[in-house]
Amino acid sequence: MVMSLTMIEDIKGAVREAGQLALLYSGKVHKGLKADQSVVTEADNAVESFLRLSLTRLAPTYGYLGEETEETKPPGDGETRYWVVDALDGSRAFAAGIPLWTPAVCLMDGNNAVAGAAFNPITGELFWADAEGPAWCGDRPLRPDYSVELKPNTFILGPTNHHRSFEIDFPGRVYCLGAPIYQLCLLAKGAVKAFFFDPVINLWDLALPSLLLERVGGVLVYGSGRPVELGELRGRRPVPEPVFAGGAEMVAALRERLHFIG
Repeated sequence: MVMSLTMIEDIKGAVREAGQLALLYSGKVHKGLKADQSVVTEADNAVESFLRLSLTRLAPTYGYLGEETEETKPPGDGETRYWVVDALDGSRAFAAGIPLWTPAVCLMDGNNAVAGAAFNPITGELFWADAEGPAWCGDRPLRPDYSVELKPNTFILGPTNHHRSFEIDFPGRVYCLGAPIYQLCLLAKGAVKAFFFDPVINLWDLALPSLLLERVGGVLVYGSGRPVELGELRGRRPVPEPVFAGGAEMVAALRERLHFIG
């Protein structure tokens, strides 16, 4: 894929501005519930509108799929690229004043993630990847250690309801930070050894993280071991199985130890 040399800078700039826009709403929002019982706030809608306008202006022929936008805009004639946007991953945390949220943008070409960025304006972490090269956090390339580790102080990340939805035989510590994109970014950074989640996440939760993990040598698979194929999720359906991510051997070990019970 050929990209403008400045496009990744435009994407990074857009998510930075989106994060700053969300901060203007911090502590001032009223949370509502969507049909799936997930939380939505005024900030979600404002940031989504900003990103849709900014990205459409950047590339008018590209398609657009956003979590808060009901209608998906298909790519223009002869075009295969489209944006996948989660305007505010971690809305529950945002509404509660917990700094575990991020706006995220991923550029897709057909079924493949090719570039994107996510920004946590509280910590200042900017996770991104261009069409080529490594994954980055700010100006530092990501080089996680994905060796297998099953020790009392081994950290993995999971859903906040893991105590109800999984049977877990793991000697280490399960941390729950809510927002799947930010958790997967931390995994790509090497802060934890692995990630698992129940089957409630969507394309916008996985598009950018799949790119970051690919660039650092990680895997993103279902509980059955089948690789996650982003193209299967374009219809806005959630994933069909629990999702595991990390180094291939660590993920294989966890799939034997963590069992989804619904």
